[in-house]
Amino acid sequence: MFTDIEAKDIKRLLLRVYKKYQSGEITESKAQKETYILNSVLKAIEITDIEARLERIENLMKAQ
Repeated sequence: MFTDIEAKDIKRLLLRVYKKYQSGEITESKAQKETYILNSVLKAIEITDIEARLERIENLMKAQ
């Protein structure tokens, strides 16, 4: 379901939360909760990307 989400998508969603909060559409509490969840997803994306890069580097080093 969420396999195609990238860091840039999370950035866009975080900006949307910020704009909703600034306009008064959502409360500070709601904005904090949404931001926390989005930051958790972003961290998972970053870790997955780093793991994949590390694996590629390790495979390149083994091939030499």
